[in-house]
Amino acid sequence: MEAVTGKAIVTSMMRLATEMSNWNKAYATEDKVAKRIEELGLTQHQAQVLGFLYGNPELDTVSALSARLHVSKGSLSLMLSKLEAGGFVQKKAAKDGDDGRKIYISLTAKGESAVQEMVELLAEAAAVVFDRMDAHRRMQIYTKVQELLELFNTGGWRE
Repeated sequence: MEAVTGKAIVTSMMRLATEMSNWNKAYATEDKVAKRIEELGLTQHQAQVLGFLYGNPELDTVSALSARLHVSKGSLSLMLSKLEAGGFVQKKAAKDGDDGRKIYISLTAKGESAVQEMVELLAEAAAVVFDRMDAHRRMQIYTKVQELLELFNTGGWRE
């Protein structure tokens, strides 16, 4: 078996991330999902930010979110204000020890519920791809995905 370099793994993972993003976008724009996002009064970008907040609650400042999402603070602040007006997020007062300049953001119950519903709709729409596979192949893919998740969640990629 030929040796594989770390660079080859990283290059493949970057391609995988891009393909997964494209795949998610394709299913997020399917009629059922897109219709529900619209019914909630959200744009696709707003729905993505809500999903990101749901999955990363530790990133609770505009600055942290802006840096991680690669979106300007101004654009993000405007979007968060619209999400707050819709009842999906809430802005919190500065934490003890802060100088008051930071704005803290968290999902409301309505925001959490919307994300959970969108995740369920996306999962239902995309599951068709895997449901067509035989059980053995599904298990292989599932096992590899779980291994990758464990690698990232334990910080094993920082060695």
